[in-house]
Amino acid sequence: MGKKESVQAKLEDLRALIRHHDRKYYVENKPEISDYEYDQLYKQLQQLEAEHPDLISPDSPTQRVGGEPTEAFKRVQHLRPMLSLEKVDGAEHPDRDEEPDRDKRNRLQDENTLPALRAFDATIRKQLGREQVEYIMEPKVDGVSIAVHYQHGKLALGVTRGDGQFGDDITANLRTVRAIPLELNLKDPPALLEVRGEAYIATKDFEALNAKLEAAGEKTFPNARNVTAGTLKQLDPRLVAQRPVRAVFYAVGVCEGIAWETHAEMLEALARFGLPTQRRWWLCKDIDELLKVYREEVVCDYDEKRDLRRQLPYDLDGVVVKVNRLADWARIPSKTRAPGYAIVHKPIPWIVPAETVLKAITVQVGRTGVLTPVAELEPVFVQGSTISRATLHNEDEIRRKDIRIGDTVVIRKAGMVIPEVVEVMKPKRPKGAMEFDLVAHIGGKCPACGGPIAKEEVSGGEAEEVAWRCQNVAGCPAQKTRRVEYFAQRKALDLESLGGIVAEKLVESGLVNEPLDLFDLSAEKLAALNLGTADEPRVFGAKNAVKVKEALERARTLPLHRWLQALAISDVGEVMAYELASLHADLRSLARSKVISDFLKLQELVAEAKKVNPDATTEEYKLPPKSKRTRADAEEAERREARHAALNAEIEALADSLRQAGVKLNLKGEPKQSGKPPLLDVTSDLQTEVCKSIVAFFETDYGKRTLERMSRLEITPRASATRGGIGAIPSESPISGKTFVLTGTLPTLSRDEATKLIREAGGNVTGSVSKNTDYVLAGADPGSKLDKARELGVRVLTEDEFEAMIGKK
Repeated sequence: MGKKESVQAKLEDLRALIRHHDRKYYVENKPEISDYEYDQLYKQLQQLEAEHPDLISPDSPTQRVGGEPTEAFKRVQHLRPMLSLEKVDGAEHPDRDEEPDRDKRNRLQDENTLPALRAFDATIRKQLGREQVEYIMEPKVDGVSIAVHYQHGKLALGVTRGDGQFGDDITANLRTVRAIPLELNLKDPPALLEVRGEAYIATKDFEALNAKLEAAGEKTFPNARNVTAGTLKQLDPRLVAQRPVRAVFYAVGVCEGIAWETHAEMLEALARFGLPTQRRWWLCKDIDELLKVYREEVVCDYDEKRDLRRQLPYDLDGVVVKVNRLADWARIPSKTRAPGYAIVHKPIPWIVPAETVLKAITVQVGRTGVLTPVAELEPVFVQGSTISRATLHNEDEIRRKDIRIGDTVVIRKAGMVIPEVVEVMKPKRPKGAMEFDLVAHIGGKCPACGGPIAKEEVSGGEAEEVAWRCQNVAGCPAQKTRRVEYFAQRKALDLESLGGIVAEKLVESGLVNEPLDLFDLSAEKLAALNLGTADEPRVFGAKNAVKVKEALERARTLPLHRWLQALAISDVGEVMAYELASLHADLRSLARSKVISDFLKLQELVAEAKKVNPDATTEEYKLPPKSKRTRADAEEAERREARHAALNAEIEALADSLRQAGVKLNLKGEPKQSGKPPLLDVTSDLQTEVCKSIVAFFETDYGKRTLERMSRLEITPRASATRGGIGAIPSESPISGKTFVLTGTLPTLSRDEATKLIREAGGNVTGSVSKNTDYVLAGADPGSKLDKARELGVRVLTEDEFEAMIGKK
């Protein structure tokens, strides 16, 4: 055997072994090796393929990372329509005016109070002319419906349900989902097999994702289904690969070469093929057996811990009842938009919100000082889990629903996940229950620090915001803790080991009052930090302390956009941090930014231009028609016209200045473009509220002190690249100030890695090719961006040429 054949054989062995472990982990839920051992196998395969790129196969496990982003999803017609199932609920619902009655709820689940299922069975038996019909009962995953096509055993196409007739081609995204095999476990696969199922994110993975986002100070997702749907509609498969999407299959749309007699046989076959199927499903000889299984293994009213929702790793949206014999399906008439052979049933305990008592209202403090009221509840089992707390959002929401301490309230999970108070059962309100007043409730001061609170002005001082905020920015321990957590997050300074409990204990112990104190903290003190209690101490440890100190040293040299995000300024996220950093040389120039002040001034001028425009069409500003104008109206029009002309000239000059500084903006109705006055809006990569937040932050004592402290610590973060010559950074890099566009799959670099290298060398990265593009970095299977680059004469680089240019090779 030659060298190449030997390498090929080793690659195939590694791929087969990784596929085996993927199936054990994602399909059978029976992992045979640790995550570390799996990672080592995967790295070995990556290394071998990197050394022999000509031997990489499309179905290799390494190809699940995703390819070049698409510009849009193609529409695909389903081979057979993907119909929805008819939904039926329990026949009765508990009367909310009555006290909750467990025995009544049990009776409602009895076969005599489930006429919908009895009626379904009676209809099916009549249509088939039989006394007894066999059924399958399956859990219905609350996910996103998908269809996956396998041609000769290999994954060829993945499609969303869409409108049932046409769906979106999301093949590239589904290839990143490890639960979906790229090749069927079948020696003689059919020419075509189209399987249908649900993509989902497991409950524990969803909770971990939200916890990570919350710790980072970012917006969380309302439910697992929403984040799954949003993930699968991402145009960049690499983003999909970063999310823990899984799948489960329960049907076959089209199959050439294999036939099954029953739905049960088909489910068993899909599992043998290596496709993930439901962990629990039941074959029932008739409706009586089905109802017995339903009571004992689905809703389990006698033992809520055995409720089916507690047995499965994903959210459920009911149970599906299907006729088992496939030949019977064609004999059962279809409904308008649903097949006749199956229905979805939602058990009463799954759809009826639970009642409980609101014992107290506590108030939490966020990193920006926002006070959030939280309902402390008598624990109650609702929609799959026991709930003891629920957010009340803000004081206005409490008043709108008239929520009072001591009330009996109805609780449900928004999107089956987030606990919320739906309504108050006012007939059950205890005597003397008082209207809730947040200020009075917390004694007019922050519950964490005792500092002053206020509703800050928004919209240019025209209104107050909904939320109350603690004004003690520098001294509030809750805000301190949240800021330390935010400071340490991966997209900020990436301070390993500084999670929530560590941040809380650092502030509680007095070792850290603000994030910059970390730079003065000795490794010895950090190692001795007690994360436990006085009775049961648990120290942070020397190894963790060394990791943190090393990370802090690395952070000193991180670019401006990372530091800007780390400062936890309101409204400044990752994208805006980079955008602002690209317009300023360093933090001090950003703190007194002429770009920001000019941009805000431009907004004011455009707002005034709307008001004085003599041709304004809005009721607030428009003048009567010329034929109906009084002398006063005519004088007003003349005055406006003169002021409007002056504003136009000022707006044009300021807009030109901002563009020269590198700000991308457009004035709708700009005179140079359309001959119309700029009276509609300013569109820009900058955002007004973000700019206002930057100005406000550096005007506070805390902001000024942060700037001075960083100077004393000799931390002077600079932009990795600037636009428009604003404090441009001297650089010997040949790509400093140059604009790149990425397309195709690079041999060794991911898109994130290439972007990081470009930015670190002083270049910019944009998403589309234009006459302002300097280079296109292209890999395998490039898209239309490469054609556009050639059309415009933009230089195209390979990965090797790019790395040589920045001195990496």
